[in-house]
Amino acid sequence: MNYQLGIIGGIGSEASAYLYEKILRATKAPTDQDHLNMVILNHAEIADRTSYILDHTNDNPLPYFMEDLHLLNQIGVKLILIPCNTSHFFYDEFQKVSHAPIYHLIDHTTERLKKEGIKRVGILATDGTIKSQLYQKSCESQQLEWVIPNQENQQHVMSLIYDDIKAGKPIHKDKLISIIKEMEEQQVERMILACTELSILKEREQLDERFVDPLEIAIDYTLEMFHKQKR
Repeated sequence: MNYQLGIIGGIGSEASAYLYEKILRATKAPTDQDHLNMVILNHAEIADRTSYILDHTNDNPLPYFMEDLHLLNQIGVKLILIPCNTSHFFYDEFQKVSHAPIYHLIDHTTERLKKEGIKRVGILATDGTIKSQLYQKSCESQQLEWVIPNQENQQHVMSLIYDDIKAGKPIHKDKLISIIKEMEEQQVERMILACTELSILKEREQLDERFVDPLEIAIDYTLEMFHKQKR
């Protein structure tokens, strides 16, 4: 079997299902056979990435990822996509063992923004992603000015991710409104939804073009790589 794309999912599971659905909807496929051959590993037991980054005494998610990468090596996928921004804290370790290239969710996002002529962005992410400075460093490599939420609004971001979306509960819109207000006051041109749960938020709340979903950029890259037409 010629599997093209391997996805390490379950982080979270709803975000992985969302990505799969987005790929299907984005692909111009008159027949079943025109879709991508892909493998999705819904590894829900992977330890929380943010918890480990903030405190290394917590369960380390890296061995879980390594198990999945070895499995994808055996299957022989041609590209790996990990729809979890925070997991890119381990990206260099992933690539050391992977036979296939691993799509870099963060760097491709900032590269796209640079090409579009964007100068100043807001980063909406987990505490782990913020602390690791994954997006800050990537923005700086592309000469993008970056802004992160203040302490109160960062708590709102985390609550939207963990208390609302991951928990399967309705969105508390007052949190979102407060975050957007601060970003507007900071005069950002785009807000990066730097957590896959926030990608779900974009679709649910019909957020406008100021909100950048790294998964949408990943899908564009993937379809182009495998010469699939986009709808």
